[in-house]
Amino acid sequence: MAAALCATVSLCLAACDNSVIYDGYVSIAKEGWDKDTLAIFRADVEDTVGVYDVWIQVRNDNDYQFSNLWLFVDVVSPDGVSRRDTVECILARPDGSWIGGGWGSLYSERCRYISSVRFSRPGPYTFRFTQGMRADNLKGIHDIGLLIESAKGSESHKR
Repeated sequence: MAAALCATVSLCLAACDNSVIYDGYVSIAKEGWDKDTLAIFRADVEDTVGVYDVWIQVRNDNDYQFSNLWLFVDVVSPDGVSRRDTVECILARPDGSWIGGGWGSLYSERCRYISSVRFSRPGPYTFRFTQGMRADNLKGIHDIGLLIESAKGSESHKR
């Protein structure tokens, strides 16, 4: 049975940036991210005209043993249509140094999931992330996040 991280994911709208329509994180247990544990996000999308970029955000520490992170991403639209993707997030350079910015031993990186997308229907979109690494219990990931923002240069970004 898949355990769900039904975290209280707060919708964080940037105070001076109306181009962000969703920005939320789910904290991963200190014991690690079990292969059957879901990180679930619900984004209410009303604009079906604007063009958006969708990002996956990863916070990891030095205990993370890999240079990348494979994710299974399920997206369910308001009308119940489901889509599954396999996404690779590159977290480290070939020399082993972390790509993301950080403070202390915590690093943050964002990986593009979808570029220049128009949402076909208004309403709640559910995003479910499952770690797709070979480890049954993945250590070193602190948080996984979802960011949806207006695509740079699009009309929706200029609103």
